Amino acid sequence: MPTTVSIASERLKDCVTGIFVGQHVPESEARIVADSLVEADLRGVSSHGVVRVPTYVAGLKNGSINPRPRLDVVVDLGPRAIVDGDDGMGQVAADRAMRLAIERAREHGIGAVGLRRSRHCGAMAYWAIQALAADCIGFATTNAGLNMAPTGGRDKIIGNNPLAIAVPTNRPWPMVLDMATSVVAGGKLDVAAIRGQKIPPGWATDLDGNPTDDPVTARKGLLLPVGGPKGYGLAVMLDVLAGVLTGARFGGGLGIPGSGQFFLAIQVDGFMPIAEFRDRMDQLIDQIHQSRRAPGSERIFVQGEIEYEMAQRRIREGIPLEEPTVDNLRRLASEAGAPSPT
Repeated sequence: MPTTVSIASERLKDCVTGIFVGQHVPESEARIVADSLVEADLRGVSSHGVVRVPTYVAGLKNGSINPRPRLDVVVDLGPRAIVDGDDGMGQVAADRAMRLAIERAREHGIGAVGLRRSRHCGAMAYWAIQALAADCIGFATTNAGLNMAPTGGRDKIIGNNPLAIAVPTNRPWPMVLDMATSVVAGGKLDVAAIRGQKIPPGWATDLDGNPTDDPVTARKGLLLPVGGPKGYGLAVMLDVLAGVLTGARFGGGLGIPGSGQFFLAIQVDGFMPIAEFRDRMDQLIDQIHQSRRAPGSERIFVQGEIEYEMAQRRIREGIPLEEPTVDNLRRLASEAGAPSPT
């Protein structure tokens, strides 16, 4: 297993920002992308962290990602809107769309914004969490690359489409659910490959549907849906929101190329005062925490609690990155004239 290097989060953001500026991305927009990736690493979601930087840079170099997109609102109907991402970096387009959803929620009580012609936009929790500052519940989903088969099938025509929901509380941390509809996110296979690790049974199969513990074979093969047919069903329904409804790519590749996303912000005080809602959330959290523990369990966590504690620790101690990832960042930073990560 490769050794790791601990890097301060702000230094890492400066490095990644500089790398994208070197690819002609405006600095303010490069900072959005960097913040999204480093925040994922802080929260322990390394599959959506800076390990993605080389892939993004490759897209900018080959022209599949537009470094300076024009983000037009192509449908604008009160609380509803659709943004055209103009093939720009997914985080840049998602930032525009989520901000618009929050703006409409402040005005109408709810904001629903679709995004098409986008790209990979990182961990969905990052976008759902944006709604919390406006005392909103946030929801975000995207259609992913084609990496699953329908239950009973063998063709790779379903994405492991993820979703995130963020809810305000009185705690230092919000309640946040961020999950793929596969057993694990595809990026975890990449992380396992970098670390030279096998993957557990039940994560994925090869292209013929045979079980595999090799992450490289699995990446070429099929991810397995979480909960079997339930995960498959949820993935398809999220594709309806992110792909079909927004006019973006959907299913096995129909529609406009690129990714589709869907963002929702719900103003809590349209239902009850925010203070009352937060108090009710605390009561729910207390109930869960005080539940009798199963044998061998030392603690019961609520969604988002583990990630918050991980982030606080890594802010203090630095983010551990595998040497191959650090080497890639050093090389790209050198090419771009950006600050080194170390």
